[in-house]
Amino acid sequence: MNINKLLLLIFSLTFISSSIDEEEKNEKHNILFISVDDLRPLTNSYGNNQMITPNMDKLVSEGVQFNNAFTNVAVCGGSRASLMTGIRPSYNRFLRFYSRASEDTPNAVSLQRIFKENGYTTLSYGKIYHHPDDFEDDWSKPPVAAKQFDYQADESWEIIRERGGNNPHKNPHGPAWEVADVSDDVYSDGKVTNLAIKSLKKFKKTGEPFFLAVGYVSPHLPFIQPRKYWDMYSDDDIVLAENNYQPKNSPQAAMHQFQELRNGYVGIPKRGLLDEELSRNLVHGYYASVTYMDVLIGKLVDTLDELGLRDNTTIILWGDHGFFLGEHGLWCKHSSFYEAIRVPLIVSSPNMKKNVKTNSMAELVDVYPTLCEIANIDPPKYLDGVSLVPILKDPNVKLKNEIYTRYQRHEAIVDENYSYTEFVNLNPDDKIPDGEPGMADMLFDMKNDKDQNIDISNRPSSQKLVKKYKDKLALMRKYVNQKKINK
Repeated sequence: MNINKLLLLIFSLTFISSSIDEEEKNEKHNILFISVDDLRPLTNSYGNNQMITPNMDKLVSEGVQFNNAFTNVAVCGGSRASLMTGIRPSYNRFLRFYSRASEDTPNAVSLQRIFKENGYTTLSYGKIYHHPDDFEDDWSKPPVAAKQFDYQADESWEIIRERGGNNPHKNPHGPAWEVADVSDDVYSDGKVTNLAIKSLKKFKKTGEPFFLAVGYVSPHLPFIQPRKYWDMYSDDDIVLAENNYQPKNSPQAAMHQFQELRNGYVGIPKRGLLDEELSRNLVHGYYASVTYMDVLIGKLVDTLDELGLRDNTTIILWGDHGFFLGEHGLWCKHSSFYEAIRVPLIVSSPNMKKNVKTNSMAELVDVYPTLCEIANIDPPKYLDGVSLVPILKDPNVKLKNEIYTRYQRHEAIVDENYSYTEFVNLNPDDKIPDGEPGMADMLFDMKNDKDQNIDISNRPSSQKLVKKYKDKLALMRKYVNQKKINK
């Protein structure tokens, strides 16, 4: 081979190689975005053996599990609006379950919009925002809503009608749990899964890049699922919370009456602790609902694998907030205790670490910039979170020393050692329940009291810590309350 032919061959191989590299660089990375309502990190992968969750556990083996992930506001509407805009909540933003991102932050660029503007087909099935029509036009097609009160058993409908109702979405609701002899496909979550699978098969044929959001209502109240999942658990094996009491020394402001459960469902007393039988049935229903949802997630992810789409798709699974199961005598969420604010967060992404767990702290507000970096998309400048990609590459990396969360009057800061909450009056005339003055607080030693049973905020030895966290909260409060969102 003469020198000219050799040079031509080298040039050709270099051109082909660079072309392939450029093509791979320009190939859009798909996102399977899985949201779960009211899911506490109580799966086996998080060190608990009460619930049956093989599919979520398997997903952890294929990605990175965040052991210290937290919601920024412990209520579904506010939490979802915050995550989908990448903006922290404040005293007048993302406050309640019915909060709308499009109303509280009309100038924000939603997560689905930035992917849509970058050439993705963006679809929403189930519960992603609390309101399906929130930033509705930012999806490629109108969202398909979830059905929360999707009772299927005749007994449930008899209860609803006996209470004078015919629409379970309005009071009076039905029972807090249901066991129905139906298939997985009958309930709303089953239908949502099948729609998502249908879209995945279409994406396989068309080759179009996708941001596919799939939101599961389970295990939100009511706890409804096919009978076979209820039958997987025995009441005798269910362990109830041992600390069903208010933390010692804590302010009354830390407690609530879990009206979501008391006012919405039949057979729940209006005041006081729930008895053991009722508590056991509720936990049984929650566990069964989680296992049903876990099976559906497995079906969804298996389809992604079978279609050969996994190598170019990041799967992210997140919970919008936690859920009390009798701890501190509480149920539902709406608090700054760990049971309400700590969430599952699992990311399985090509070229990132697999089968690892990280103790690095993360917040749901970090999801937006993380997905943008994975997809090589420039995020909006106003985002409050940070990309977690460095942790996905090296789980020992620490990007932040603390997280901030809130729920209405509750404003909290959590680090690896302590959890501090301040209860703030929203205006001078506003009184914290039961006549307690404003500016109450509580501090827990998370190294020695992980169940948060003893408030140490009033101890003389804690005053330097209290001042440190109080000052940090004041700075964050000022930042979020003055923040302006411009496109």
